[in-house]
Amino acid sequence: MQRFNKRNIRILLFFVIALSTSVLFRYDVFGVYKNWNPHPIINIFKTLVEALGPFIGAIIITKIFNVKREISFLGNLKSKSLVMLSIPVICMAIIGIENSQMNNHIYGVLIGIWIVIYGILEETGWRGYLQDELKEHRPIIKYVIVGIMWYIWHLTFLGKTTIINELFVALILIASSMGIGYVADKSKSIFAASGFHIIGNILGLSPLFSNVLKLETRIIIVVICVVIWITILKLNKNKI
Repeated sequence: MQRFNKRNIRILLFFVIALSTSVLFRYDVFGVYKNWNPHPIINIFKTLVEALGPFIGAIIITKIFNVKREISFLGNLKSKSLVMLSIPVICMAIIGIENSQMNNHIYGVLIGIWIVIYGILEETGWRGYLQDELKEHRPIIKYVIVGIMWYIWHLTFLGKTTIINELFVALILIASSMGIGYVADKSKSIFAASGFHIIGNILGLSPLFSNVLKLETRIIIVVICVVIWITILKLNKNKI
């Protein structure tokens, strides 16, 4: 019971850190971006602060409470997990992303790097810490718990929305949590989980991609990534 209570306290503290930073950065509480008008590339990477909450929460809780984590960045995939993260970057570099600031292919590389970093920051918290913290629960239970907390963290319900829309968003994130959670459990890799995390962003959950790449192009990128990722996981099946 004592261990259970300590675990719940750790989870609560993690979520408070993740949620509070989400509010600060998503709603610019301190007005940092009020007169913000830097280079477009800086504007893109500025959004990374929105994903800092889960990352910071995971690092703080792990260090303060000396939490032993089974899921690491490379996991049991080792260097293969780095190869997984390189695939979307390579795809976007080859295809190129139209813009008015620089070469389309260079821009594709930068966008690819941005989305990979964003995924890593989130997954360090959601799967790397929280799901690992809930490992004593059955898989379906921990996936749903992570999915619900993940949904709340996005704060979509604070904008102009409807109950139907919010139910849809919540179901998408819970379903995604099951898929990503399964990958994390099998690979023990935050990087592998991050790869599958960014599928939603590429398909259109991120306005950046829906505005600059046609749906057909985004689907092609996702199919290429998933096929290669699953192949890597299959080739490593003796270890996972």
